[in-house]
Amino acid sequence: MSEEDLKKEIRNFLDKRKVLVLCTCGNNIPRATPMDFYTEKDSFNIYVGPAPGRKIKNMEENPNISIGIYTPMSEGKIQGMQITTSGKDRLVFLKEGDEEFKKAQKIVRGKRKLILKIIPEKIELLDYDFIKNGYSRLQVLEL
Repeated sequence: MSEEDLKKEIRNFLDKRKVLVLCTCGNNIPRATPMDFYTEKDSFNIYVGPAPGRKIKNMEENPNISIGIYTPMSEGKIQGMQITTSGKDRLVFLKEGDEEFKKAQKIVRGKRKLILKIIPEKIELLDYDFIKNGYSRLQVLEL
């Protein structure tokens, strides 16, 4: 699949979903946290409004994260997305007063005290319908 077509498929997939599972790890103990999410329309950056807790501490200690987003099986499709990123420069914690906070607050619904901007490094989209068009069911976009 061409990169342009893959980007369209990724955008379409993200636009139809509202919940992700944020996977972090601290002290060699993994944690998976379901969260609502929002995306920028001109990029694949993801915004979440994390409440204080273990996930934030984990990301401060270990900035390697994974995100899972899927289509419920009740829809009759096998589709899922895996987003990975590593490094503190790809996990941007925004607070009121930060230059980017106002822009992020317009993307994220509801008033938040803290907004996490996640800049994806790799997006893997699994969709068994891709096979019908002669493509591999797994498509990967490196950013």
